[in-house]
Amino acid sequence: MKTVKGYDIQFDFGKFKKIADLIFFEGPLLSHYVSDKGDDYLFYWVDSDSQDNRWMVLRVSLSSLQRYISKDISLRELIDRPNDGYLYLVDIDNNLKHHDVKLVQPTDLPEDYLPAQDSYYEFEPVPADDATELMTYELTIPFKERTRFESFLMKIGFPVSSLKKVVQRAAVF
Repeated sequence: MKTVKGYDIQFDFGKFKKIADLIFFEGPLLSHYVSDKGDDYLFYWVDSDSQDNRWMVLRVSLSSLQRYISKDISLRELIDRPNDGYLYLVDIDNNLKHHDVKLVQPTDLPEDYLPAQDSYYEFEPVPADDATELMTYELTIPFKERTRFESFLMKIGFPVSSLKKVVQRAAVF
């Protein structure tokens, strides 16, 4: 695997919960995770050798994630301008042990670790088996249509009170 300039750190990704594989081809290539604190992260596969797979990990805001999925911004834009100003590289072995975690600046990444400039989302998320209760969906209702929308939901038998759970994780634009 390539040597990348960065700072070796200790960071435990083990408690993260997988929400969905956003890009999957013979295995996950881009996955959405949520930390035990409720922060959203993307894991992007970038390299491998005979023992490890290397993942680029970046914290994203829910609104940025939704903008990526709705094709408003590219994956490259998320990586070039991460929320925290940095991202992580982590090697994961065949036993799913995380090691060799590095804190890295986007400008220090090898070019072949980066997606194309026009890397807009073109897939359908594949929810993790045990994370369906954490899936996030975007729904935009004009404020003046709110009452009509609630009436429609009640007509089809959808409990409007269950939307309160969704509102807690809703992104504000």
